[in-house]
Order: sequence, then structure tokens, then C-alpha cells
Amino acid sequence: MHVAFEIGEQAVSASDGIEIVELPVVEVASVIHRGDMDHITPVYEALIRWIDDSGLHLAGHNRELHHEMTANGPSVTELQMPIAR
Repeated sequence: MHVAFEIGEQAVSASDGIEIVELPVVEVASVIHRGDMDHITPVYEALIRWIDDSGLHLAGHNRELHHEMTANGPSVTELQMPIAR
């Protein structure tokens, strides 16, 4: 599991079991989910159906970008699924 934070041009050193990695650029199919994580499964299912219906296939591990957070967790989440033709 990767946990990411935008750091811009800051220098950050690895420590206490934390490894700094740069994720590769990949082509993705993505969708924005507005709401709590309890209702995200149908969004994933719809995105995977769209990928299949478009003649594409999954090509790696998904990414979740949490654009807005509340006290109860993410409220705006971008789902990214790496794809290949």
C-alpha cells in the first residue's frame, strides 16, 4: 500500500520504515465519487464495467485520491484504474 502526499519540490528523507517512491505515470480510467466510502463499491463496479465495455483491460493496481476530507473520512474521492488497450 502506498500513501501519498503532495510535497512539491521539498526534499523529504526516508525514516522509521518509510520509503520515498515516485509512482510511475500510467494511463487510467478515472471517476470522481462524492460521498462517504460506504457507498464507493458501486462506483468501482461501474468504472470496471465501463473499462470492459470500452474494449480496455485493467493494467495494474488502482489508486484512490482523496480530494476532500471530513471528520468522518473522505468526502470527494477520485478512483483511478490503470488501463491498457
